[in-house]
Amino acid sequence: MATPRVATARATRRVAPTRRARRVATRARADADARDGADGTTSRRRALARVVGCACACAGPPTRDARAMVRLIAPDAANEARYDVERSRARDEAFAKGMATMMGGFEDAVEARKTALIREVFAAYDGVAELTVCEIGSGSAPNSAYYVNAPRGPKALDWVAVDPNDAARAYAEANVAKHNGGDGRRREIRARFVHGVGEALPLPDASVDVVVSTLTLCSVLDQRRTLREIRRVLKPGGRFLFLEHVLSRDPNLAKVQIALTPMQISVADGCHLDRRTLDEIETSGLFASVNAEYYELDGFWVIAPQVAGIAVA
Repeated sequence: MATPRVATARATRRVAPTRRARRVATRARADADARDGADGTTSRRRALARVVGCACACAGPPTRDARAMVRLIAPDAANEARYDVERSRARDEAFAKGMATMMGGFEDAVEARKTALIREVFAAYDGVAELTVCEIGSGSAPNSAYYVNAPRGPKALDWVAVDPNDAARAYAEANVAKHNGGDGRRREIRARFVHGVGEALPLPDASVDVVVSTLTLCSVLDQRRTLREIRRVLKPGGRFLFLEHVLSRDPNLAKVQIALTPMQISVADGCHLDRRTLDEIETSGLFASVNAEYYELDGFWVIAPQVAGIAVA
C-alpha cells in the first residue's frame, strides 16, 4: 500500500559489495527487465532478481549490524510460481495511491486496538537490541508510527516489508522516513522492502521474532498456505499480530458481503469480504495459543466486522 529514499540506506549498514557481487546483481536485474518486456506487468522473474540482488548487495565480510539483521533468501520456487502472479502496473499504482491517501478514517477507527496490540507484543521484547519483524502486505507502512512510539520494547527494528505491489514502496519509504527514530527519543526502523507474497516468504525457517498482518489476509490467494509460511518463519515462541476484516456474524450482513465479494476482488486487489480469518487461524493447528477478539466498527459497512489479536508460535 507508502519521498525520501532513506530506508534502503538504513537497511544496508555494512561494507560495500564487491565488484563481482555488483555485477551479478546488475545482470540478474537486467535479465529480468529484458524478459518482462513493456506490457506494464510485474513478473515473478523481476521479483526473484530483486531478492538475488539484495543478497548480492549484502555480500562481504560480516559486520555487527549484518549479523543482527535476518538474512533474505529466494522464496520457495513452486509457491512463488503459483502465487506471485503477474500484476498490472497501472492498477498497482492506482491502488497504492488510494490505500496511502484514503485510509485515514479507518486508521483512526482502529488506532486504539493497533496501539494496544503492538505495545503488548513489543513489551515481550523489552530491552532487546534489535527485533526482527516481517510485515506481510506492508503497503504504505501505516504501522510505522506505532512501531517507533511503543513505550517498551526493542531498541531498534529489523523490519522486512513484504508486498507484491511495488508501487506501494515510495509511500512506505515516505512514511518510515516521517516516523523513524534513532535519535534516542523514538525507536529506529531499519527497513528493507522486498517484493513478495505471503504464500512464499523470502526468509529462512525460524528466523523472525514477529509477523504482522493488517488488512492483508483478506487478499492473499491462499490463507492456509500463508499461515503456514508465517508459522515457518516465526521463531519458537514468536508472535503473529493480526488485524483483519472478516465475514460478519450477522447473517443479513454476511449475505451482502458474500454477494459483493466477486466485485470486491476485481476492484480491490483481490480483497475478499467473506473470509473467516479467525476461524482459519484458530483451527490451523499452527499456533500454541491465540488471543483474539471479534468486533464491528461503526460506519464501515461491509468491512465493519473485524478480528484482531496475537497468536503465539
